Amino acid sequence: MANDFHNTTTNAVIIPEKWSARFFKVLLATLPFNDSIDRNYEGEIQSMGDIVNISTMPEFDTAGLLSEGAAGDTEAVTLTGQQLTINSRAYKDVMVTRTAQLQSLSFMDELQDKMIFAINKKIHADIISAIVPSASTPDHQISYDSGTTLALADILEVKELLDTQNVPMEDRVAVLGAAQLNDVFNITAYTSKDFVPAGSPLSEGLFRFPLAGFKIKWTTLVGNTSYWFHPSFLTMAIQDQLSVKMYDAGVDGVRAQRINADVLYGIKQLDNTRVATLS
Repeated sequence: MANDFHNTTTNAVIIPEKWSARFFKVLLATLPFNDSIDRNYEGEIQSMGDIVNISTMPEFDTAGLLSEGAAGDTEAVTLTGQQLTINSRAYKDVMVTRTAQLQSLSFMDELQDKMIFAINKKIHADIISAIVPSASTPDHQISYDSGTTLALADILEVKELLDTQNVPMEDRVAVLGAAQLNDVFNITAYTSKDFVPAGSPLSEGLFRFPLAGFKIKWTTLVGNTSYWFHPSFLTMAIQDQLSVKMYDAGVDGVRAQRINADVLYGIKQLDNTRVATLS
């Protein structure tokens, strides 16, 4: 005779489901520009005002020689100015019903993290949009020698462009796309243990030391364009720091909590010759 079984089909209505309190993390893009540019003027705007006037004094011509007993001529230089305007407020708002808060697993911390990331991603995009390297001679917007492949010759070419403009060697940064980041592994002079002070880029998959004076960073948000610069080429100031506040929406008759996140900031490219791009 046939045997009847209690199985997952017959017992379907009494098999419980479990919801993990742990969220599976979404893979987020890195935002390297946010902490790779100048922030020196931020402290001067945080208390009051909407514009920082930034002055530049050019260098004098080479000094002349003065004969004994002779009178020298005076010389003046013309100062110039630029303005950093605090005119951008990035925000992300959400509303959560009281019922959802009561009946759902705890999710508010995860929600706020995603809101903050959305704001930082907007700032990062605005920084990229503000970058316009010099297009006059010498052109700082140049192409890879071979397709979109980054080679040592390309790196030396952008390095020479910055060197020619007397850009400081210290603190230079390169922001690469994923494809160009992995092209670096083909630069033997950089990945070989004969040249690396410690560790192994090929085994670790990390670049812990500068390449031709550039600190290597990467993101999937730049496509095949790579950026080579000194942080002083562009400045940003945050006047109203990132704020996350929760409000009771009951005043509008809604049984919910509204969460507002925003930040007030300004971005200004100060020099188009301290940055170069390869694309």
